[in-house]
Amino acid sequence: MLAIDSERLTKRYKGSSIAALNDVSIKVESARIFTLLGRNGAGKTTFVRMAATQLMPTFGSISVLGYDAVRQAKQVRQLISVVPQEGRPLRALTPWDHVYNWLQIRGEDKKIAKEKTEDILQKLELMQFRDRPAMNLSGGMKQKILVAMALAVDAKLLFLDEPTIGLDPVSRRQVWAAIKDWKAKGGSILLTTHYMDEAEILSDQIAIIDKGSVVAEGTIHDLRKIIPQNTRIDVAKDGLDIDMLKSYGSVVDTGAGTLRVFTFESSIRELSELALKRNLPFTVSPVTLDDVFVYLVGNLESGGQRA
Repeated sequence: MLAIDSERLTKRYKGSSIAALNDVSIKVESARIFTLLGRNGAGKTTFVRMAATQLMPTFGSISVLGYDAVRQAKQVRQLISVVPQEGRPLRALTPWDHVYNWLQIRGEDKKIAKEKTEDILQKLELMQFRDRPAMNLSGGMKQKILVAMALAVDAKLLFLDEPTIGLDPVSRRQVWAAIKDWKAKGGSILLTTHYMDEAEILSDQIAIIDKGSVVAEGTIHDLRKIIPQNTRIDVAKDGLDIDMLKSYGSVVDTGAGTLRVFTFESSIRELSELALKRNLPFTVSPVTLDDVFVYLVGNLESGGQRA
């Protein structure tokens, strides 16, 4: 059984002539982490909200864990857990209050609720702040409270809409570890994020959405093949002839004083020697998901321009 199965899913908000989501068909397998990537306003959160029964589609269908998300919303809600984008904990409640009370609301036994609350607060390093009101915690800690609430429950499908936004690098890794634990227990996850390293580390499958439509889908390995070349070299552009670099592959002006050349490994030595002769700093690395994302949906405003 698929965790999520959408067919030609479309959403038009009242008063708008442009579809927020347009004809999107996505299949999310069980016990997998499926990630939606896209620029701000691309339609990621709209898809999440429809799958989580919070928003009605204009056209098309979506089923979640075998239930129709529109006609059988009640059954769906009993099986899912959500970390909403831009959610906020209640100011006067502590981390313990949030998680423990949420488990009680979900029907958990008091003893089990206590054990689960302790476990998730320990994992996310919130235990030392367990009795501190949320109003007196940092923004990152408030975000971790929301993540802890979602991860503590026994749901079959977890919706994570930018779960690590505002978190420091250590806290992000704590959340990643908790997400991997969830998956290891057989849970399914739909993730949205703007962090490409997060998507690369966690995802089994990725769909890139642009202007409401899916423009690419596959594994990390599949998506990297979208750029024909397999290697990139970043070199300071001072005095370099861009037309000459084009003979090695695709050239992108990063807008930060460097040129990025997508090329093949066979050309790296020649390009490196060229940079060294001109005393120009350079770096060499494999093509990343970030490169693929900008290649597909980027433009000058997003930080790059093909030369």
